[in-house]
Amino acid sequence: MSIVRIKNPYPFILMLCLSITSCASTSITEDWVEEGLNGTYEHPMILAIADSQQTRRIYEKYFVSELKKKNITAIPSYELISSKQKLNRETVVHAIRGTDIDSVLVTYLILADSKIQVSESPIDMGYSGNVENLMMSDTLISVRGRSNSAEIIGLKSDFYDVASKKLVWSVQTQSVAPESIDQVITEVSDLLIGRLYDDGVLKE
Repeated sequence: MSIVRIKNPYPFILMLCLSITSCASTSITEDWVEEGLNGTYEHPMILAIADSQQTRRIYEKYFVSELKKKNITAIPSYELISSKQKLNRETVVHAIRGTDIDSVLVTYLILADSKIQVSESPIDMGYSGNVENLMMSDTLISVRGRSNSAEIIGLKSDFYDVASKKLVWSVQTQSVAPESIDQVITEVSDLLIGRLYDDGVLKE
């Protein structure tokens, strides 16, 4: 058996890292933060709009756990809002009343397979849309399995200040041909958390 020796391993390692990085399918397409935003948030509620409670729980639980690593005490919405409740602004306001929650991050679907669905949050001040159209669906990726090569999933994540009830930060992401909804959840969450810190909305 012959042994192949690499004289200089660093180019090989670099190529390996690049190939691993290229597997990531999600990117940020739009980013907005309120001008002059002064102050950060310490107790956000994480809300995912999904037609599957499993998807909702996985997204919210993962997001909360990642924030916990950065000493941010977040709470998943499923602990305060049950799957049987109608999801709208009034439901969210009632759920967080009397808590120390100072902000709400809501993530919802705006694009699937290159077809634009909607672009308004169901907890926005002027809510009048149909929440069914905003659901982040695991049926887009068959039974949490592999997707087709042309699938595109666009999500919008809006960050609201509880005190003023105003939108202070918003990001849109696009996932191209993801292998599973789990991959979308992980990549979107990691990108959003990174951008929240970069934009000064959250601080360690």
